[in-house]
Amino acid sequence: MQDIQTKLYHRLNWRIMSWIIVIYLMDSIDRTNLGFARAHISRDVGLTAAQFGFAAGIFFVGLVLFEIPISLWASKAGAPRTFARIMVLWGMTSAATGFIHSRESFYILRFLLGVFEAGFAPTCTYYLARWYPENRMSGVIFWHQLSLPLAGIVVGPVSGWLLSHFDQVGGLAGWRWMFVLEGLPSVLLGLTVCFVLPRTPDDAPWLSAQERQVIARWSVRENVRHVEFSAVIRDPAIYLLSLGFFALMAGMYMLNFWMPSLIHDAGVHSPVAVGLYSSFPYVVSVASMAYWSARSDRKKERSFHCYAPVILASACFLLTTVLPNILALQLVVLAGATAGIYAAYVVFWALAANVFQGSAATGGFALINAIGLWGGFVSPMVVGRLTTLTGTMAAGMVCMSIVAACGAVILWSVTRSITGVAAPTEIPAEIL
Repeated sequence: MQDIQTKLYHRLNWRIMSWIIVIYLMDSIDRTNLGFARAHISRDVGLTAAQFGFAAGIFFVGLVLFEIPISLWASKAGAPRTFARIMVLWGMTSAATGFIHSRESFYILRFLLGVFEAGFAPTCTYYLARWYPENRMSGVIFWHQLSLPLAGIVVGPVSGWLLSHFDQVGGLAGWRWMFVLEGLPSVLLGLTVCFVLPRTPDDAPWLSAQERQVIARWSVRENVRHVEFSAVIRDPAIYLLSLGFFALMAGMYMLNFWMPSLIHDAGVHSPVAVGLYSSFPYVVSVASMAYWSARSDRKKERSFHCYAPVILASACFLLTTVLPNILALQLVVLAGATAGIYAAYVVFWALAANVFQGSAATGGFALINAIGLWGGFVSPMVVGRLTTLTGTMAAGMVCMSIVAACGAVILWSVTRSITGVAAPTEIPAEIL
C-alpha cells in the first residue's frame, strides 16, 4: 500500500500540482507586475503616490465583492471550468491595462481584474484538498503557493527588461508592452486548462480503480470543524481567523506593490537593477516556505508555525525605518519580512484546508479570503497616503509593523482554539 501511495503522490504532483503551480504563477505575475510600472504609469497618466495606492488596492474591492458567490458556484461548475473562465478574463484585462490613458480607466481595469479573479484562490485550495491527504496539506500548500515567491523572482527581472528594452517599440511605452506581454499568456493557458485537469478523481483516466479508492479515503478529514457553509458564517472563530489573514495579506501586498519603491529609495535607479534586487527577498522566502511547511507537517503542529513567522515580519518592517538606508541592509530586512509572511501564509492555508469539508469548503475558504483580502486593499492605499503626506515610506512601514504584530496575536489566539492545542511552553530556537 505504501508503494501505491508513493507512486500516486508522484503522479498527482505531475498531473495536478504542476498545472496548479503554472496557473497560480501567471495569476501572481498579473497581480504584482504593477509595482514595477509605478513610476512610469504615474508619470504618463498623472498619479500621486496616494492615487497609485488606491489603484493598486481597488483590485481587492472587486475581488472581495464576488469572492463568495463565485466560489460557491465553482463547487458546482467544477474547478477546471472555473480556472479557464477566470484566466481568460483576467489575462485580457491585464493586457488591456497597457492601453489606458486616464486615471479613471486605470481604476476601472484594476477593479475588473479583481472581479474576474474572484474565486480563484479558494477554488484552488478546495480542488487540492479533494486530491491530497490531511497530513500532506502543508507540503501541498507549499507547492501550490510556491508560485507567489516564484512570481516575485520572475516578474522583477522580466518586467525590468521589458520596461527597458521595449520602450517606444512600435511607439508604445515599455510599461504598456509589459502589461500586454505578461497578460496574454494567461489567456492561452486558460484555453488549455479545461483539457488537462480532471474535475474529480473519477474523471481522471490515468488513475486505476484502487488509486481512486485511496484518494477517496484521503479526502475524508478527521477533525473537520464545519461541513455546511451555513455553520461557517455563524462561527466567530472563522472571523478571527479571517482577521489574522487580513494582516498577512496587508503585509504581502504592501511588499508586492511597494518593494520596488523601497529599493529605489535605497539608491537603485535602473529598472532592470530594481527588478533583480526585488527578486532576492522572494528567493529567501522560497527556502523559508519549504523549511517551515515541512517542519509543520513533521511536527504535526499548525498554531505556532502559523503565528511565529508573523512576529519576525513585524520586526523586519520596523527595522526598515531604523536601519541606515543602505541597500544590503534593506534587502536583508525585506527578505526577513517576506520570508515571515510567506512561511505563515503556507501553514495558514494548510490549517484552513483541514477545517472545512463538503459545501463548507469553497464557501469557508472564500469567506476567509474575502475578509482577509481587504488587507490587500487597505495596505497599499494607506502606505501611499502616508508616503504622500510625509514624503517618506517610514510611516507606512511602522504602520505595517503594527498590523503584523496585531495579526500575530490574533493568530496565536484563534489557531490554538481551532486546532485544540495549547501554545508551546518553549519557543523553538529556529523560526526560519
